[in-house]
This record gives sequence, structure tokens and C-alpha cells, in this order.
Amino acid sequence: MEDGIPSDLVRRCEWPKAIAVTGALGSGKTEFVLNLARGLKQNGKSVTIADADIINPYFCIRQITEALEKEGFSILNPPEAAKWSDMSVINSGIGNAIAGAAESLFDHLILDVGGDAGGVMALTQFEPIIRAAGYRLLLIVNAYRPKTATPEGIARMASRMEALCGLKVGALVSNSHLMEDTTPEDVVRGLETVFRAGENMGLPVLYAAVTPELCEPVKDSMKNSMRGSPARDVPLWPLVRFMKRPWEGSEMWS
Repeated sequence: MEDGIPSDLVRRCEWPKAIAVTGALGSGKTEFVLNLARGLKQNGKSVTIADADIINPYFCIRQITEALEKEGFSILNPPEAAKWSDMSVINSGIGNAIAGAAESLFDHLILDVGGDAGGVMALTQFEPIIRAAGYRLLLIVNAYRPKTATPEGIARMASRMEALCGLKVGALVSNSHLMEDTTPEDVVRGLETVFRAGENMGLPVLYAAVTPELCEPVKDSMKNSMRGSPARDVPLWPLVRFMKRPWEGSEMWS
């Protein structure tokens, strides 16, 4: 493990050429994109990251492009003229990148897709080539956000996303938190909600994301409160936070 990224956890799953990651505002989807990209890279994979967020251009991949390129990632941002605008513009080269992944010019393309159902509309124009390349659409869920606080709410969001983009959600990731106030019990309760949603939808929950310092307390809480529950077997992903807020003095901001 490097910088806390659990490279061994990445190998638990079969990752297709195109990986699209979405979720409601506050779900932590961009953080998971960065963690997954680093995990794949540590496993010897070449990774291109595409910023396809048409919802919130102010807390996304394009803010830390320079730092990511120094790490060896290829980054696809919106055109420079629209990079910081509120216009729904994405890089037209994403289509070529999907095709490049399909032709094994590199191993994986990870698309950071805007939060809430409307954000997945960015995928609509690429649906045929994403299908041809082979894809997985991940829905990152924070069970403490209003629209995803219940299994039914999670299912409604996934269903609306699928209707808008034409692709199917293939798996869930629980990233249930209350920012700095999160307790181990909060993580466990959130995972239980997401797991019930997955059962109802016939979808696996790949991971339960948790801050590294809470990993051991969450494991203890799972042992004590989830006896007999299949959700207990969901592996914990120690989610390293890279998207620092500007007032935190982060050098990663471009």
C-alpha cells in the first residue's frame, strides 16, 4: 500500500476498460475516482482520468490536473474556454479515449461523472462506444444525503440515472459519512442501508469507504453489530482524501 491506497483491494474486482463513477452531491465520487486510479496504477495499470462533471465545475478533477499529470496519469478536461464555466461542456476527446482503451492503447479510462441523475447525461453521447469497450457504472452512495437516505431512494436515483444515460448501474460503493463528525456506528448504519439497496436491486456493494483512522474502529463495530449479516463481508476501503479545500492550503490545486 502506498499513501494508504489499498492496491490489494483493487484486485478483488475485475475492472473493465471504461469505469464511470457517479453519485449525488456530497457522495465522495471524485475522491473515490482518485483512490481507484491510484490503486489501479499501483497494480501496474495505465490509467486515463476524464473529468465529465457537468454539474459542479468547482470541486472536481480539473482543479488538480497538474498534480495528477506529475503522477503519470493522463487527464481529459473540458476545453480551456469552458473549464471554469457553468456550461455543460466536456472534452470531445473522451470518445477517442474510450476507443483507445478498447484498443488496449492503455488499460483503463475512469470517468468522473457529475452528481445527481442529470450529471449522467454527459455519458449519453458516448453510450454506444462505452458499451463496445466494456464498462462498469459505479454509484457512490452516502446514506446520509437526503436523496439516498433509504434503499428506496437509492433505487430511485439509480433508475433515473439509467433512464437518462442508457447505461446500467453495475455496482454500489458505500461512502456513508457525516464529514468530521462521522462515528464508526455511522459508517456501519450507512453500509447497512446501501447493502439493503443492493440486495433489492440485485447489485453488489463492492466496498465500504471509510477514512483510514476509522478503519479499525469500524471493523470492531461491524463485528459487534453485524453478526449474521452478509453486509459484514463487504471490504473496507480506507479512502484517502486528496481533494483538499482551498482554505486548507493544499498545493494540489491548479
